[in-house]
Amino acid sequence: MITDIHAHAAGDYSTVDSIKHTAAKYDLEKIVLCTSPKNIQTLQTPPSMPFTQKPDSIYMMNRMNRLAYKHFLKGDGDGNRFVSELRNQLPELVIQFLWVNPLDGGHMEHLEDSIRTYQPKGIKLHQAWNPFKIDGIEFKNLVDISTSNKLPIFIHLYSKKEVLKLMRFIKENLSAVFIIGHLTGTDLFKESGVNLKNVYFDTSSSKRIQGSDIKQAIDTFGYEHIIFGTDTPYASIDEQIDRIERLNLSDHIKEHIYSLNARSILA
Repeated sequence: MITDIHAHAAGDYSTVDSIKHTAAKYDLEKIVLCTSPKNIQTLQTPPSMPFTQKPDSIYMMNRMNRLAYKHFLKGDGDGNRFVSELRNQLPELVIQFLWVNPLDGGHMEHLEDSIRTYQPKGIKLHQAWNPFKIDGIEFKNLVDISTSNKLPIFIHLYSKKEVLKLMRFIKENLSAVFIIGHLTGTDLFKESGVNLKNVYFDTSSSKRIQGSDIKQAIDTFGYEHIIFGTDTPYASIDEQIDRIERLNLSDHIKEHIYSLNARSILA
């Protein structure tokens, strides 16, 4: 059984029927779902581009994503409410992570109420969508609220500079739990000396991450800190699973990456 720690309510995860079909096809026991950009549900896997096929290319892609999010994507309602409705119809399968923009005064003013209303199992932050800073007071306030509610924070980091800021933040906030999307910044974390007790890395990406990158992360941080995700609909689920399977990992390690590590965080 597999837990997908990283998915958006779009494409294969946009309707009750498509979620049930996808879960059955890939033997998914849980899907951690948050909104798609501006709650657009018709997004599909983007075409592969050669210049994106290396780990650091995520920083270039982030600049492109931020531009598109700001200027070209039109909003389609409340994404958190939409995910909540899917979760309520599939409570045994869907787990909600609450998307929050720390720069949105409405989000922050009502965050405690939103947590009580939606009962999420985590918070999702996306610096490629929202230009908040790790060293900003908004981020610190959000982490304090998340930690007090025992909610992990899944974060998509924007740049190497922001990765370095997060490492400094973690050193001063050891009780906060972070899931870092797309193995971003693992090269920097490797040399940082940061206490990784409450830090986890999500495996999702298209061809930017190779199996060798995941294996290196396992060897460096321990398999207990690596969690399987797909980033659906931005990457192929088949590709994400195949990349893990080709590493010739033991069943014990695969079980932790596919499921047990996520269960531990979400308990």
